[in-house]
Amino acid sequence: MSDRRLFWGGAALAVIAVLTLVAPALGLRDPAVQPDGLVLRDLPPLSRVDAILVSDGTRRYAHEVRVLPDGGVEYRRGSRWQRINAADLAPSWHLRPFYLLGTDGFGRDLLSRLLHGGRVSLVVGLLAATLALVVGTTVGLTAGLARGWLDALLMRFTDVVLAVPRLFLALMLVAIYQASLTTTVVVLGATTWMTAARLVRGEVLSLREREFIQAARAVGVAPHRLGLFHLLPAAVAPVIVEAALRVGDTILLEASLSFLGLGVQPPVPSWGNLVADGRNSLLDAWWISTFPGLAIACTVISLNLLGDVAGERFGGRRRS
Repeated sequence: MSDRRLFWGGAALAVIAVLTLVAPALGLRDPAVQPDGLVLRDLPPLSRVDAILVSDGTRRYAHEVRVLPDGGVEYRRGSRWQRINAADLAPSWHLRPFYLLGTDGFGRDLLSRLLHGGRVSLVVGLLAATLALVVGTTVGLTAGLARGWLDALLMRFTDVVLAVPRLFLALMLVAIYQASLTTTVVVLGATTWMTAARLVRGEVLSLREREFIQAARAVGVAPHRLGLFHLLPAAVAPVIVEAALRVGDTILLEASLSFLGLGVQPPVPSWGNLVADGRNSLLDAWWISTFPGLAIACTVISLNLLGDVAGERFGGRRRS
């Protein structure tokens, strides 16, 4: 069963990561460009539209195209017809651009925005989760190694931060500081470290009485070296499990902040603000919110599957 979860979770995550990583090399449309907000607006998936290539290299998008007897072209945008003379047309002037996932309300290519937005969401999730793990591991290692009043102080502070709902705490911090990509990473990392701190502290408390730790103390190993080179490597198993779960949780929090307009700011796409773009047109243009929502769900489920497998395997190794 664990092998099946490992395969499907790893395969889905690998596909998502590779597609988002190579997105700039795929020759996709610019995710921020709005070529024609009238003709290209809210196109459903698998759509093709008429486009006319002019001799100067520009494109004219149209709802309808008619070829005139003199070789010229008339095209309609909305209810208005316009004419292009034959001399102004490129040799292969009639184009039929294809939109695999359709377009949004501004005529932007949703596939391009989805993959480029995935790069932003995954990077934010990884960086924020790394920051949270570093802070949490440092706090947990210090508390477990120091014991006494410092342990009590650090753990009570951790409990206080845990008592505040993370989303509300993140909203408060983002509202205080200017919303940006950097602010989002720092805020998410600063509000999600508590679980890692408690896990590492518990692991350190169970390890500090083991024979190899007692032997290290007996030969005079300094406390900081004891923590970094003896306790931390032995306590890394719960950190690995927490890392997989923390990335998924952070991606969800980033999507929530971006959905509320307090995370990654437009025109930079992220899965969260892509979902927000389509919230007012779920009935008429369901694909705008559905595809980024599915990307978020697949990524988080894949990470949770990997986290479950890692928990079983590392947990079994610790028990043995």
